[in-house]
Amino acid sequence: MDAVQPTLVTRLNAEWEWLCADSGNSDRVRSWMLDAGVLDEDQPPAELGELCTLLRKRSERDGPEFSDAWMGVLLHRVSAGDGRDAELAARVLVQAMLPLACRVLRDCVRSGESSEDVAQVVIASLWEVVRTYPIARRSRKVASGLRMELWHRVSRELKRELAPSEHLDEAWVAALPGGVEPADAVAPVLLARAAEEAGLRAAVGAVEELAGVRGEMVALLVWALEREVLTAEAASGICDHYREGAPQDVAAASAWGVSPVALRRRRSRAVSRLRQVAPQWVEAA
Repeated sequence: MDAVQPTLVTRLNAEWEWLCADSGNSDRVRSWMLDAGVLDEDQPPAELGELCTLLRKRSERDGPEFSDAWMGVLLHRVSAGDGRDAELAARVLVQAMLPLACRVLRDCVRSGESSEDVAQVVIASLWEVVRTYPIARRSRKVASGLRMELWHRVSRELKRELAPSEHLDEAWVAALPGGVEPADAVAPVLLARAAEEAGLRAAVGAVEELAGVRGEMVALLVWALEREVLTAEAASGICDHYREGAPQDVAAASAWGVSPVALRRRRSRAVSRLRQVAPQWVEAA
């Protein structure tokens, strides 16, 4: 990516400083967190930036459950669509996720392309994810769900918006399968990140595995994990079985600590659940 920060990111950071200077914004966000019991009365600082720093540090200390709690509070405000409150809640979430968006941006910029063009796609996707996240239906694993929704949306939008480049930078060359057009390779790279986030890292393996039918299957499994259709164990079992060079059931069952019969039954139940929800995944894609 360009050494200089994209203009859109710079503007977001400048706008954030302006929002933090308005004590009324901090008062509103503090009241939401206090009313929801996310923070105690003696904890929230008066300034919005400091409040968000506190939420981030508590998330690092207390883990994903705390992240889910405060992000969920903001998403409920966004979904309520209550004018200024909804806009402020969305803006706080966008700023909280901006470091992730910048990492996605760095991974997606190719040699010969301007980071400004990619930034437009990534930041627009970030706003869309925040504004449309179905918090009423998906109130668990909110932080993870937001991250994966961002990866999915960026992957789709970049594939539509950006034409292939003739030359790639070293980072892309190292990451992409040989002989694949860059535009087609955006989805596998981001899918690999989403799969790792979902807990499928060991089953997925190299990026080149995520093309064609294999990639579609992994995308379906990631989607199913986001919506808690499958457990991580069931998804990993399917992902590891339906691939080239997969271990025989006897060896796989031994690794899982179950009998081959139990393994096949478990896999059959998981596949049956996937068949039932696959039409929803197709519609969402």
